[in-house]
Amino acid sequence: MKKAKLFLMFLVFLSLVFSLTACAKNRQTAPAEDDNSSLKIYTTFYPLYDFTKKIAGDFAEVENLIPAGVDPHDFEPSLKQVADIYGADIFIYLGESMEPWAAKIAQNLDKQGIKVIEVGKGLIKNNDPHVWLDPVLAKTISERICEGIVSIDREHEKTYKENLVNLSNKFDELDNAFKVLAEKAARKDIVVSHAFLGYVADRYGFNQVAIRGLSTHDEPSLKKMEELKAFCKANGVKYIFDEQGETLEFSTILANEIGAQILALNPLGTLRPEDIQAGKDYFSVMKENLELLNIALVQE
Repeated sequence: MKKAKLFLMFLVFLSLVFSLTACAKNRQTAPAEDDNSSLKIYTTFYPLYDFTKKIAGDFAEVENLIPAGVDPHDFEPSLKQVADIYGADIFIYLGESMEPWAAKIAQNLDKQGIKVIEVGKGLIKNNDPHVWLDPVLAKTISERICEGIVSIDREHEKTYKENLVNLSNKFDELDNAFKVLAEKAARKDIVVSHAFLGYVADRYGFNQVAIRGLSTHDEPSLKKMEELKAFCKANGVKYIFDEQGETLEFSTILANEIGAQILALNPLGTLRPEDIQAGKDYFSVMKENLELLNIALVQE
């Protein structure tokens, strides 16, 4: 009920935003000719922000809407943030399964002359938004971001595409690292707190076994917990993967029942403030995730 009321307020506010933005300025499909001008780009959550920053470089001001440490699944933008989006040149989001609020305003943003890039279109299956964890799909996402930026600012097309090549090479390296992991893996079962590794499992031939579904708010039944316990014992599962910052209740129960250890993967929906300050990014965190998967699947 609370979310319904908030969303109603959200829709009312949008009508005000439309009239204000229409009066405020006549938007263009390219940045101003002033050499000091730069694109204003808003992204919804961390991976999109990181990829966009790496592609746009110094030619755009990129701002991420979802604060560090906040679960993107639960995020609702403030009225000020919505107004800010309407002052942007480009708005980048994943898709309705990740940011339903963004999908609702996308059409109106487009009518206002703001370039909208839905990077997950056609990539998301079964409402599972975690496509960015698959390096191959993440590479496609970055290509779509680059294409969208170039369509607005062709003056710096060469730089954007050069940056994309550098980024694509990093995705290829990450893809190769996952392939090596798959080749060396003595075990294929990955038991996770909730189903966030589906695309990775499908890409590299692993078997994702999730305690909860796609939502961190799902609660497994007693029957499900007993089935998981039996599965883990039968298949020699020694590690259970939690999501960083997630409540450990069900993972802890299962780990205690089977004598397993809990390892914390970072699904990169967000990045903690201390990690950002330490200079971490998508690729450094994914390498850390690979090291943990190596412990569970390769090492004896």
